[in-house]
Amino acid sequence: MSNKRNSSFELLRIVSMYLIVLHHFVVHGNTDIGGVYPLKKFTMICMTIGGKVGVDVFVMIGAYFLVGKSFKFKRVVKLILMIIFYTWAIYIILKLLNYNLQYQWYELWLPVPGTYWFAGSYIVLLFMAPVLNLVIENITQEQYRNILCFLTLIFVLIPTFIIPNIVDLGLSHSELGNSTVSIFIYLYLLMGYIRKYPSKFTNSIIANLLFLMLGLIVSGAFLGLGSIYWNDNQQIPVYVMNSLSSNSFFVVWISLGLILVFKNIPPFTSRIINIVAGGTFAVYLIHDNQFIRGILWGKVNNSQYQSSSNFLIHGLEISLLTLIICIVIELVRQIFFNRAFGTIEKKLGDLLDRKLGSKKDY
Repeated sequence: MSNKRNSSFELLRIVSMYLIVLHHFVVHGNTDIGGVYPLKKFTMICMTIGGKVGVDVFVMIGAYFLVGKSFKFKRVVKLILMIIFYTWAIYIILKLLNYNLQYQWYELWLPVPGTYWFAGSYIVLLFMAPVLNLVIENITQEQYRNILCFLTLIFVLIPTFIIPNIVDLGLSHSELGNSTVSIFIYLYLLMGYIRKYPSKFTNSIIANLLFLMLGLIVSGAFLGLGSIYWNDNQQIPVYVMNSLSSNSFFVVWISLGLILVFKNIPPFTSRIINIVAGGTFAVYLIHDNQFIRGILWGKVNNSQYQSSSNFLIHGLEISLLTLIICIVIELVRQIFFNRAFGTIEKKLGDLLDRKLGSKKDY
């Protein structure tokens, strides 16, 4: 069996990170969604939801390949080394450039989970994967389906459509067990079901394209109406903003549609795509670093783009440029540090695996 990575998934990984950067162009910028006219509001909302789709898809890609595999510390060590490297490299460079950096001590010494929420939650998911795999392997299809239906209800449907401050059920996100980790676990189980129980639907690119298009149309209609009637009722903005979360029904629908479509693209291998995709996690670590974030989006100043078309076009261009620059930085890092990092990953990972009894590689 070939060990080459399927570039359709790697291409989707790149697209996902691009959507995340585009999301940050909106949410970390100076333009308030609530203070703009409906068309621009709709444009900003669509760019925002794209980033949450990117987060879910990124997790789902990882989950798709982790299902049924044993935990290895090497994977965790690799992520932590990258996080430490970029946290300190960025800090030192900005200090040398005389930037006045505001931070708490633990943000430098414990960057996970404090300053990189996604990385922290994803590492927890990696530790949870062996337990989730045991569940997947030892329950029936009916039990699995019932679990997914229940989790969809409490993690997706209720948080999207029944908001405690609108419909008071005495419930909150915390009481429902809702968190980034719980959503990642839900996405993992969803991918596990698709892998373990393939169907005509999940294996049909035509059906998946229709599913994705329907999700985009329904989500667009909901968000479009919310943009138009934003100021007519004080609860409308709450519902709209609530639908832009990672566990939103609309986000999960679109994310699932995307990964199913790319899953069913005939497998192919592109060295360029695979190399670029290998740098995508670093894009997150660089551009969303706590020190870089304010500098980057302050310089961009998205409030200067008044029309919806200018806002969208410049957002697409700036996000693409940010993605490219960060990937180039990561490729340079790999050239100079990959051998040293690889040695540490292997030795420390193997040591921890021996001590804690891990048996198989992913």
